[in-house]
Amino acid sequence: MSQLATAPSVVRRNILAIIGDVAFFMMGFACFDPTTVMPQFLRELGASPKLIGLIVGLRLLVLFAPQPYVAHRIHGRSRVKPFLIAACLIGRLPMFLLFALTWFYGENHTLVLWAFVLFSLLFVASDGFCIVPWTEIIGKSVPEAIRGRFFGAMQTASSLAALAAPILVSRILSLRTLDFPHNYALLMLLMAIGLLLSLLMLLLIREPDTPPQDDPDRTFVQHLRRIPALWRNDSALRWVLTTQLLLAGGGIASSFYVLYARERFGLPDSYVAIYLTAQTAGAVITGPLWGWMADRVGAIRALQVVVTLALVPPLAALVMPVAWGFVLVFGCLGALGWTLWNAFTNAILSFAPPAERPTYIALQQFMNLPAATTPFVGGLIVSWAGYPAAFVTTAVMVALGAWSVRRIPQSGY
Repeated sequence: MSQLATAPSVVRRNILAIIGDVAFFMMGFACFDPTTVMPQFLRELGASPKLIGLIVGLRLLVLFAPQPYVAHRIHGRSRVKPFLIAACLIGRLPMFLLFALTWFYGENHTLVLWAFVLFSLLFVASDGFCIVPWTEIIGKSVPEAIRGRFFGAMQTASSLAALAAPILVSRILSLRTLDFPHNYALLMLLMAIGLLLSLLMLLLIREPDTPPQDDPDRTFVQHLRRIPALWRNDSALRWVLTTQLLLAGGGIASSFYVLYARERFGLPDSYVAIYLTAQTAGAVITGPLWGWMADRVGAIRALQVVVTLALVPPLAALVMPVAWGFVLVFGCLGALGWTLWNAFTNAILSFAPPAERPTYIALQQFMNLPAATTPFVGGLIVSWAGYPAAFVTTAVMVALGAWSVRRIPQSGY
């Protein structure tokens, strides 16, 4: 990031603070990972599979559904950092209380279960209120010329930080001196500390002021009425959102690659660790590469390349003849997990008018909501027609997304 050295000190400060924020957040969040640690914790508390599935669905709902309202709340504000910090405080500080309840009243499984449901949904909902102002600050603070490399550095730093979490989780859950649920309570404490350190990094940001905007006092209903006009008038926005909706189909097979590989080749448990390592390595290695490409060829062209690469996992899984070949599949999945988010966010920031940027960001985030249903749809397809059918369906949806992304005008308008 050679241009960073010549950037104003406030720009360097903000970039380092945001990268530190994400690194600490991912380190803490991964200590109570919602796809591995959380379901096991809930199961041991006595939650049924239906309740666990309901909690997962509610977490996604409260994360993405409020985005249009959040955009309305921060529209016209010269500074959005106070809103961001308030939302973080509301959701993150109660995680210390959840740790205390779990540690001191862990024998009451019903109390701990419902306390976890309440506080975890509060945290995820508050995080949903953070997405738009946090991304708005990036749009205001990080120059477009180095934004791709910024996102790439953030991807690499956060992926490296998250590598510490599996080690901590494995060590803590294997300690014989900690019985259930004290072992999980300690993981909650580590998560809360990571989230607090993330918040402290956010406090270091010096947000640039935004010039006063038109109609800052418009109501939420007026705000919603403007969205169809934005869709009609801005072809770049329309095709980016369409592409993101189609790419949600990539989630149809996301939960089944490892199951398919193990069943097809009769693999031992050790291969799961190999594939997870490949997934993490994919995210770490491709961060700098994607960041350089985004700044070199532009946000829209970089998005087109990344969406096209999303065809690799389902197609490779269909034709891969050996178990070790799935290292490529999982390496690509790890790269795409972060890079797709980076690419869509960078694309939106590249053409969103400053006055409407919060709304553009909110719409882009809101389009993640349909992806919450894709694992369930994938499960139905696998149960009815088998794993290859899920991979083919994923490939078709991603191919449509690859067609859609090429409709985005390079200029943004």
